[in-house]
Amino acid sequence: MPILEIVSQTAPQDLNSFIARLSKVFAEAIDRPEAYCLVTFQKVDALSFAGNQEPGFLVKVGSIGNVDNDANASLTNKVSEVLLEELKTSNDRGYFWFTDLPASDVGFKGTTFANLWKQ
Repeated sequence: MPILEIVSQTAPQDLNSFIARLSKVFAEAIDRPEAYCLVTFQKVDALSFAGNQEPGFLVKVGSIGNVDNDANASLTNKVSEVLLEELKTSNDRGYFWFTDLPASDVGFKGTTFANLWKQ
């Protein structure tokens, strides 16, 4: 159930292909089936990073497991490449924020993953 959220004041030229590309890159990088991955992009009117409003981003990643230094560094590198290509935003213009989510804190199919895994 990995989640990738991207916020930027720069929008991709083709949002659907951008999301589709990120979904594949993200699933591979976090080592989970793409069928369980959720990817979203939000364009904001203003974003300040390092005291200026040059193109920037915030990337939030949440997952039940597969969140550790090595996995995070690899995922940061792979997603940063896509952001540079698609949004023309360099990897020093924002942060990646990783959260290892407890299965009891993620809902799906009317219950939580913790309960689903008990079945």
